[in-house]
Amino acid sequence: MVVKRKAFQMAALVAVGGMGLVGCSGQGSDEQGTGPDEGATSTAAPTAPTVDLEQYAQALVTDAELMGAPEDPPVEGFVDEPVSMYLTLTDFSPTGECKELLDELNSYSGPAVAGISAKFVKEMPSDNSDAEQSPEATQASAQTLIFETVNTDEPMSIYRKIPNACETLTSEEVEDAEAVFTKVPGLDAVHLEIFDGEETETLAVGGASVNGTYHAYMSAEQVSMDQAEEMFGAQAEKLQETFQDEASASPSPEASDQPTAE
Repeated sequence: MVVKRKAFQMAALVAVGGMGLVGCSGQGSDEQGTGPDEGATSTAAPTAPTVDLEQYAQALVTDAELMGAPEDPPVEGFVDEPVSMYLTLTDFSPTGECKELLDELNSYSGPAVAGISAKFVKEMPSDNSDAEQSPEATQASAQTLIFETVNTDEPMSIYRKIPNACETLTSEEVEDAEAVFTKVPGLDAVHLEIFDGEETETLAVGGASVNGTYHAYMSAEQVSMDQAEEMFGAQAEKLQETFQDEASASPSPEASDQPTAE
């Protein structure tokens, strides 16, 4: 059976509710000095004028070489809306701890003070192991949320657990289909490869937190492990640099490949 592309997985970063446009520059540039235009906060949600959306935009990595070209609109903002994370695997039926963790991920909803979202598209070098790859297979896309939660939370910590619990899933619906979970080294992120023997889809998802209050959440499709490590690492670093001077701010527990003692 030939499985059509996009039949296997869907990962999404969701801010529930309406989104107000932030006046942020959409041009990819070196992340140093990258930030919203002068009128960023003036175009934020009028119902909450005290919320400074510019601070979240300052924490966003927009380097075009790394992230790709921003979609239009480049950045959107939201105020007082819950943020959800979910990852569903069509044609796979996880069990045990893997199912429990994915269910936990899919049911997550964190009330947010405010935040921003941005989408990017990047043309990737063709994999010369398959000269017949379609153009779609060489186009990567990424989405990032930068947000502040109302309550102290560590939602990204779940991505430390999923790779060991899930590892490789096989499908009872599609012959030879597998979903392989691998931890992105040193980060709270998962690199997922889903293939049926003919086509392969890749997905990286995860993020970072500072003091359990400020969070970056990313999803990137059709990126390699090395690319995911670079993208997610840069975003985690930029988040820490932006919010490290906030009161009581400290990085989330270091994501390592080795268990840490309590």
